[in-house]
Amino acid sequence: MTETWKIKNDNEAEWIIEQTNDDLLEIERFKYSLEEKIETLRIKLNKLNDEEDSIKERRDSYLLEYFETIPEELKKKTKTQEKYRLPSGEIVKKYPAPEVRRENNKLLAWIKENKMNDYVEVKEIPKWVELKKITQTVNGQVVTEDGEIVEGIEVIERPPVLEFKEV
Repeated sequence: MTETWKIKNDNEAEWIIEQTNDDLLEIERFKYSLEEKIETLRIKLNKLNDEEDSIKERRDSYLLEYFETIPEELKKKTKTQEKYRLPSGEIVKKYPAPEVRRENNKLLAWIKENKMNDYVEVKEIPKWVELKKITQTVNGQVVTEDGEIVEGIEVIERPPVLEFKEV
């Protein structure tokens, strides 16, 4: 059985650091090259997207102008849109619902003032930061100061992480 190589002293540790530094520098250089290539491709893609958007906007402005000249009886209408069919597709003019922006504090005050409490949502959530202060982890379980096991908490141990920091 062959023995795997292990670091036995500081000189060997320094040697492995030097060996890996060369590899890491090459990887870093290659990553930088790839990132530059990605950025170049991203710029090209953005230009194509802009060109596509411009073509669609121009087409849609012509179609909207034409759509407004079509007699109403030839359009199919609903509350939210109008349609006109062509052999190659449909021209659809949509009427989206208005955007509603709420100031929840003012709205809540109004609801309470008008005694409409059925329209108030109350959420109960544990105050974990405060509960954590009066508990500790013992044998993989969270327990209170008097030893009672706290239910609803799973403790997942994580392995230590070794880092090498260059000086």
